[in-house]
Amino acid sequence: MTFVEQVSGLTSAHSRYTPLLRRMLTGVGLALADRAGARLAATLGMACSRDTLLRLVRAQSAPTARQVALVGVDDSALGKRHSYATVLVGMDSHRSVDVLADRCVPTTTTWLREHVGTDIVCRGGSSVFYVTGRGCAVH
Repeated sequence: MTFVEQVSGLTSAHSRYTPLLRRMLTGVGLALADRAGARLAATLGMACSRDTLLRLVRAQSAPTARQVALVGVDDSALGKRHSYATVLVGMDSHRSVDVLADRCVPTTTTWLREHVGTDIVCRGGSSVFYVTGRGCAVH
């Protein structure tokens, strides 16, 4: 039997990677994922499989919802011409803030009313959305 003392921040029980290496591999996985990420990690001396990178990315918790002042609104296809959703992107971080189930006016209006701090709405290149005052509408 081997006894090893766990040093907080340096080691973790039953883990193949140190917390620092796990964070670094997660960053590589978020940036590139799959085979390209595995090749970069191997080049940097952190050899791991593409499945490991994908597993680390999937293990990440979803980001918490936050208040954004500038939001971009666009539509996105969930399947090939079968169903569409509304994607709301924070224009300061260029990250998805929320995905609405459809691209209807009441759904988007409800979201905007619930998020009072959202002052400016930008529409995407799609002709589906246009801005009217402080709201958003659909053609």
